[in-house]
Amino acid sequence: MDGLSITKAINILKKRYEGTSITKVGVTEDAICIGVYSEKRASIFVRVTGGKPSVHTIFSSEGVSDQTLDRLNGGKITHIGSRKYDRVIFFDIEKRRPSGKLEKHRLIFELIGKMYNALLNNEEGMTVWTFCKNNPDADRIMGVGQTYQIPKSNKIQTLEKYTTDNFADLLGFYPVTVKHAGKYLENNFSFDETAILINESLNDENFYKDTAGKLIPFKPFEGGELVQFDNIGSLIDTTPKSLRDVSIRNRLVRFFEKQADKYLKLKDKLEQELVVAKDHEKISTTAELLKSNIHKLKNAKGVVQLDKYTYEGVSTVEYKVPELFEVNKEIDKLYRRTDKLKRSIPLLDKRIEEVDNIVDSALEQLYFIEISANDDELRELSVEMKKKAPLQKKRQVKEKQFEKMEIGEGIAYIGRNSVANHRLVFQFANPSDWWFHAQKIPSAHLIFRKNGIVTKEEIAECAAIVAGYSKAKADLKVTVDYTQKKHVKKPKNTPPGFVIYHKFFSVIVEPNLLEK
Repeated sequence: MDGLSITKAINILKKRYEGTSITKVGVTEDAICIGVYSEKRASIFVRVTGGKPSVHTIFSSEGVSDQTLDRLNGGKITHIGSRKYDRVIFFDIEKRRPSGKLEKHRLIFELIGKMYNALLNNEEGMTVWTFCKNNPDADRIMGVGQTYQIPKSNKIQTLEKYTTDNFADLLGFYPVTVKHAGKYLENNFSFDETAILINESLNDENFYKDTAGKLIPFKPFEGGELVQFDNIGSLIDTTPKSLRDVSIRNRLVRFFEKQADKYLKLKDKLEQELVVAKDHEKISTTAELLKSNIHKLKNAKGVVQLDKYTYEGVSTVEYKVPELFEVNKEIDKLYRRTDKLKRSIPLLDKRIEEVDNIVDSALEQLYFIEISANDDELRELSVEMKKKAPLQKKRQVKEKQFEKMEIGEGIAYIGRNSVANHRLVFQFANPSDWWFHAQKIPSAHLIFRKNGIVTKEEIAECAAIVAGYSKAKADLKVTVDYTQKKHVKKPKNTPPGFVIYHKFFSVIVEPNLLEK
């Protein structure tokens, strides 16, 4: 949709839905769906990206919940507006909290070419949520925690105020609408007459499809098929849902394949550095050699015979003195190099372990994407990955989101995709619960909850279930790690389902293939 079409859509939505309440806000990988109370159970669907941006109605609910946008559910839309003729629109929403406090928010959409974005601002005008990081105005500071500033417009002349006779100079016009406006000029309509006709058209509910199938907000001079506003969705969403989901799947696969490849290369580099660091004794030995022969090396040039002292006695070795050589400085440099390499060994070991965890996580994500039969799971993963803040905050989720079964005297909860695993471990589990995961193999995460001491039999049964929900489920034996949830952590800026743990136990079990 161009700026004129979006302005017209906002005029329609304003008449229909100002003063109505929101049922639920859903987020997909490329859009936001605002459900409203109405006779037709309508939703306002704003396509932010994934093709040309658009604003239209649908009569279903799409998308998954977002922790921040959930605060809008049940709120009242007090105002719907836009920067007229432009592609910046907003919804003012009020909601009274249980405490009686009235919260006010503004949901803003910047549907500006490839630099699209959506933002949620609080009553003070501070941004508390963004759809992505795009910023169409390079001179503007924006993001969570920043005071919102509307992006600059690329044109100043409009259908109401102009000094031009070229519609391309007016805000909201794009090549298609410029072409159709020009048809009126070619047929003896004046510029003023055409501007008034188009402006008046923005206040009715009729759109038109031209002979090329393009949607325009005013009647073409030649031809044109009438399109009701409520039918625009069928024109905008020309790609079948199944193909859009394949696109999501492929994009996620490419992302995690690149991530795995990137960190495997980094691991190789770190391991090479570790080999050099562990060989620090050679540098130390050279330093000792120079120190014990310092009297021979002062003012020496070329090749010098040095005495090497060992437990077996004294031997002679050759040492080539480099240019501009100062023996004391060289000895100090070698000792510093030795100390630096020794200190780097535990740091490199830790970093290699971290990189290993990232690679394992990427492979696990690929496994979940491969086995995921539910397209909603892929969209949910895509949405979760767009969130910038780590989701460490405890938020109670309902146990029905997970598979549940009784084991011994306790209950096991199982998450079988990245988002479910994240919620299971960090938003549902208690610190004293037991966490299970296959060792170095993509698998489901399992939380076992029991009052009292966990028995060996319960541990073995939980581990067998995890093994059965792993990539190694066809193996005779699988090693499964387990520990209390309090020892499982999620580093900042890592995708859903990524965890690290250091204090743990392991058990070898035969997979229990419950899914069969």
